[in-house]
Amino acid sequence: MADEEKKKKGISGLLMMILVPAVVAVGATVATVMLLGTNLSPKKQEPTVVTPVEIKAVVIQSGTYTTFMLKGGKEVAVIDSLSFTVASDSCRAAIASKNDEIMDGLMLIFLSKEKSELNTAAGIELLKKQIRSMVNEITGFTGDRERLGVVGVYLYIKAISSVE
Repeated sequence: MADEEKKKKGISGLLMMILVPAVVAVGATVATVMLLGTNLSPKKQEPTVVTPVEIKAVVIQSGTYTTFMLKGGKEVAVIDSLSFTVASDSCRAAIASKNDEIMDGLMLIFLSKEKSELNTAAGIELLKKQIRSMVNEITGFTGDRERLGVVGVYLYIKAISSVE
């Protein structure tokens, strides 16, 4: 019987010698991870892509036939309509409130153009880019805010006529 008791004490003593350090090691590891965090990189969230809303802003109403003098003062461009696609309500409101400044900017752009520049597709595209840039500058939609400004220019030139 004494041998059996010694075996039980030996086995239980051996188990205690293994279990106690194992439990302490696991506890210390869990505490360290909780205090210091893990070295795994967090999952990167994909940036949310905001698609801009397209809003129409009209500067020259269709059928008004607004004229702008061209370079040299001998010819005028007759504009039937001019409208913009903007990406925000604030840009549309800025266009409405700064209409006089925009019309002045349009006058200056047209005064720098010759008839031959407005007779080609490339010349009209350049004019549209210049108008877009001018309107975004006047309304304050430049730099990072440019994506919320004018995104499209729609221009219908009815005629180019001599004034002599």
